[in-house]
Amino acid sequence: MNDLEYRHLVEVYAKQQASLIAALVQALIGLWVPFRWASRPDMINAWAAQSAVQADIAAVKARQIARAYMIAQLRGLDALPDNLPAVEDIYPRSGTPIVEVYKRPARQFEYAESQGKTLDEATQILTERLEKIVSDDITAVARDDANKVMEASPKVIGYRRIIHPELSKTGTCGLCVVAADRFYSRGDLMSIHDLCKCTVGVMTANSDPGLKLNREDLDALYEAAGSNYGEDLKKIRVQTSEHGELGPILTRKGDEFKTVSRVNREAKRQTFTPYERPTAKSNKTNWAVMKNTSERSIQILQDAKANGTNLVDMTGRGRPVEVKDLDKAIEYHLSLIARASRYL
Repeated sequence: MNDLEYRHLVEVYAKQQASLIAALVQALIGLWVPFRWASRPDMINAWAAQSAVQADIAAVKARQIARAYMIAQLRGLDALPDNLPAVEDIYPRSGTPIVEVYKRPARQFEYAESQGKTLDEATQILTERLEKIVSDDITAVARDDANKVMEASPKVIGYRRIIHPELSKTGTCGLCVVAADRFYSRGDLMSIHDLCKCTVGVMTANSDPGLKLNREDLDALYEAAGSNYGEDLKKIRVQTSEHGELGPILTRKGDEFKTVSRVNREAKRQTFTPYERPTAKSNKTNWAVMKNTSERSIQILQDAKANGTNLVDMTGRGRPVEVKDLDKAIEYHLSLIARASRYL
């Protein structure tokens, strides 16, 4: 594979991943922005169930294109192993069911309104949180599959972070620029960060095409930005911190980052655990839990309809509230139950 072919491969894959992220963000914005039940946990559960289905479909596609990209790289470097690991569609966050993650934007929306934010301001907060969650999830899915493939390839010694200035509206992140010169061993998960667009560039003992590709892009960035840009970058020191759900996170050295132990000291209710790479078993357990929750929710919603009322008390505290979208909520829970059958 020559330099032009390698650049084309890397750029096409990065655009595919970015397009997938953008499509999922738009789909979820279309689901959540019209949502008007931010104070109803039961309805949030239903919309989060639908979000989980859409996010899981996108994650499966992300893993497919990531696998195709890695195979193309390895074939071009004559490093394709005799046997590739099986593709496992596992949600990449450690210890957290996907539904719980996709409740978070609605909860932030509700909190923003409770703090006096306008509807537009609260909606912007919701949208930004959706963008971050989706970007983190899809990036982590691609990262995890790339790592599995590299671990199965004896000729692979490591990888580089490939930056993508062509995808950055406001310029490549300084953290990514600084990290682009580093070498990472094949067993290390790539550190991600907010809205990260970096992809994996495979290295063998005889070939390091990502180094030249990054150098060309970095030289162009420095030339366009001038000497002050280079001086600013020299002040940046990067480090890898551990996120309890996502694993390694790229951060600026000196910036505050809450460790799992600190979060637990400050948490009032939930206890968090250190990151562990999700497995098919843990993924199956999470889908079983979500399926059972949706089944219970459907029963409550159907009972309300059978009683000829749209007043639902999901909490069981004797304070039913009028809900007009029972059929839609049931539909969303049924969608999750159907999706769960893929893993159970």
